[in-house]
Amino acid sequence: MTGLKIALIGSTGMLGIDVNSTLKEAGFFIQNYNSLNLDITDKGRVMASLMKLMPDYIINCAAYTNVDLAESEKDKADGVNHAGAKNLADAAKEINARLIHISTDYVFDGTKKTPYKENDEVSPINEYGLSKLKGENAIKESGASYIIIRTEWLYGKNGKNFVNTILKLADSKKKIEVVNDQFGSPTYTKDIASALSEIIKKDNGSNEVYHLTNVGTVSWFEFAQEIIKVFKRINCEIMPVSSNKFIRPAKRPANSVLDCSKIKEHYKIELRNWKSALRKYCLDIGYFMS
Repeated sequence: MTGLKIALIGSTGMLGIDVNSTLKEAGFFIQNYNSLNLDITDKGRVMASLMKLMPDYIINCAAYTNVDLAESEKDKADGVNHAGAKNLADAAKEINARLIHISTDYVFDGTKKTPYKENDEVSPINEYGLSKLKGENAIKESGASYIIIRTEWLYGKNGKNFVNTILKLADSKKKIEVVNDQFGSPTYTKDIASALSEIIKKDNGSNEVYHLTNVGTVSWFEFAQEIIKVFKRINCEIMPVSSNKFIRPAKRPANSVLDCSKIKEHYKIELRNWKSALRKYCLDIGYFMS
């Protein structure tokens, strides 16, 4: 297994950096691609680059992720999240590689009262979610061998994320208002990276969509409270507010919780509880003081 060749797309992003280091530690050969050396919206370049490498796997961590800006930059979001995904899928089919594509909870509208399963109806409520859904569909229709992994509320040491935002605010404010009516599962990028390594090692070869997050359901308000607690920012108070107080260009799903039982059944993969993951992140970035 360790002789496998992997093309990692989006290698300099928050998730991509952790995937790169985790897979290298596992002994895989990794060829890194990012926006500087491969524009995935350019089908000719994608095909030429991947035909030259002839990887066994293509892992797509590249994405246009600015949810609010996507409302006014629809073409950019669609270019990366839809056309880019299609180009990678077409290349995967051409060279007989397996594509592992990272998608999002935002393909759902958030109105369901229980966790979303992989086969639940998709109905994105913003342009970002729509572009990601179109990317998923393009992969499914391409004829390529694929695994699509939907995840959510990602944070990691190598990118802008909610944890770091709360910490910065807590260092400069006595009170922070955080919405308490949107729910999901905070997910550590290192845990996703480790799961991807396991999936490759145990790959059953079937084309599937999987949900993968750290275990547990929480509101953004409760997540912020735990961040303050773990990182000992005791001089800052977190105040719960309705999402109606924050008018943003893109709507957000009220319920983003994903049911991860399918990947547990197929691959025996279950990520740690979100609180444990947050404490590990704290240790990993050197903040933790017992």
